[in-house]
Amino acid sequence: MRFPGNRIAKHYFPVTRKHGGPVAAEEAAQRRWYAVGLDQLVMDVEVLGAEGLARELGLSSGESALLSEGQHHCLMERLAADRVKVRMSPGGAVGNTINNFTFLSGEPAVLLGALDACIRPGSPAFHYVARTPMAVDLSHVVAVEGSLATAVTFIGPDGDRSFAVAPGISNEFPPEAIPEEVIAGAAAVLTTLYCLRDPGWPIARAAERMMALAHAAGVPVALGLGTASLVRERRELAISLLERYVGVAAMNAAEAEALTGCEDALLACQRVLDWVDVVIVTEGPQGLTIGGWTDEEYRRETDQAVRSKAIPGYNRWEYSRLMRREDCASPHKIYSHIHPYRGGPEHMRNTNGAGDAALAALLHDMAANRYHRATVPESDKHAAPVPFLTYSSLSRCAQYGNRVAYEVLRGHGPRLEAPVGPDEES
Repeated sequence: MRFPGNRIAKHYFPVTRKHGGPVAAEEAAQRRWYAVGLDQLVMDVEVLGAEGLARELGLSSGESALLSEGQHHCLMERLAADRVKVRMSPGGAVGNTINNFTFLSGEPAVLLGALDACIRPGSPAFHYVARTPMAVDLSHVVAVEGSLATAVTFIGPDGDRSFAVAPGISNEFPPEAIPEEVIAGAAAVLTTLYCLRDPGWPIARAAERMMALAHAAGVPVALGLGTASLVRERRELAISLLERYVGVAAMNAAEAEALTGCEDALLACQRVLDWVDVVIVTEGPQGLTIGGWTDEEYRRETDQAVRSKAIPGYNRWEYSRLMRREDCASPHKIYSHIHPYRGGPEHMRNTNGAGDAALAALLHDMAANRYHRATVPESDKHAAPVPFLTYSSLSRCAQYGNRVAYEVLRGHGPRLEAPVGPDEES
């Protein structure tokens, strides 16, 4: 397990007394500190310099539109006829997050979804498998007759993206294919509202079953909200899922407004915390805001300037570590906001995947805390009678998520392609 952010080695395992090293090491060797994600497996077909075609399709920046197989076939023929340059890469919000988690933590992850029963060289499914890191376990995917989903991604001059999606077999993952033991042993599970758009889809039933199993086993559940239009369409479902199963909710500012009716990200976080334990809201050029819960007894006051926005002194307790609300004797909402790392990349090549990167960083911190609690239980970090949710403070989690998002924003694709280096690295 790599520990999150920049750490001084002597502080990795702070303990007050020697612990039973061999026993703890043996227990750690028997467990895998992995994450599990259920996604509509999709191949991104990135298109450059076709803004006119995107307008013809009626696509809005940052939004997705569904295409029929016939429409998708015509679109691909049009791109080929116009000799438009394309770049293929694995996509999907959960797939992106799972990929990033493996690079950040050094631990494996399990990806669930539907894949072509017959994979042919050069096909989208072939490229998907070839471009997926070995640390991502695909052994639990379901083979289905048909074609992998594709998302034709139009990239505007400012890096903003819009999507034309052909779903293919992406919704054919059945609920009975959920591996119960794998879910129960995970450090975290995650899915997206995309998978739950239509309750009649097999993958929708599978997603709800996975969340229910994880919740019953005490495994943190994370949910991404997809796009603002989807949240508006399925708002009541989203709130129901957040209340029943979800511990970590991830969204951008537009999705947060669609969910809560609050334009201000802080007020949106305040509202969402009535349903979940942690919420991440990415705000583009304004950075990101994270909110969560801690017990009043374990609050730690920031040594930075206390700032006020819609919530007076909102960051006063940002040095606190997060807890599940139900574990707090006297629960208290805490918040942190951070502006883009280094002001954001000098050249914005990509605006897709920043939220997935920030979520991966938070999940890594949560997994590191679970690992550390199991292997070094005598540490001062676990002295509280109830467990903390994160290894780091809320402020450090915001910094870490911001740093990882920066790496994605300055790259060409929505995924990390290597571990994140130290801040001094150029």
